[in-house]
Amino acid sequence: MADNIARSGEAIRNHVISALQRITMRGDAITETTELYYDLGLAGEDLSDAIDSIREPFGTDFSLMDLRHYAPNEVTNNFGLNLFRAFREWRGERTYRSLTVGNLIAAVQAGSWYVR
Repeated sequence: MADNIARSGEAIRNHVISALQRITMRGDAITETTELYYDLGLAGEDLSDAIDSIREPFGTDFSLMDLRHYAPNEVTNNFGLNLFRAFREWRGERTYRSLTVGNLIAAVQAGSWYVR
C-alpha cells in the first residue's frame, strides 16, 4: 500500500496529523510538537490504534516501541494501580516519556521505530 502514498515529507506529515485528528476527533491544531499523551490524551488501546493507523500505509515497523513508556495502559489508567505515579502526575511531574507527532513522522520517514 505504501506505493499508493507519496513518500515526501509533507505527505507523511499530512498522513500522521490526519490519522491523529480522526482518532482524537479534535478540531484544534495538531503540530509536530503536539504530545500524544500529554496534549491529546491518547493512552492504552487508543494510543495503540493511533500507531497502527499511522503505520499501515507505509509499513513502518513499530515493533521496538514499548507504549508503556509513553502513556498508561488502560488497566493502570482505569484502576489507579500505580498510585505513586498518579501522585507524581497530580503534583505536575511528567512520569511518561515525551512522544510527539514529530517523533512519529521521523519514524515513518526512517521506516521503523528505534530506541531513542
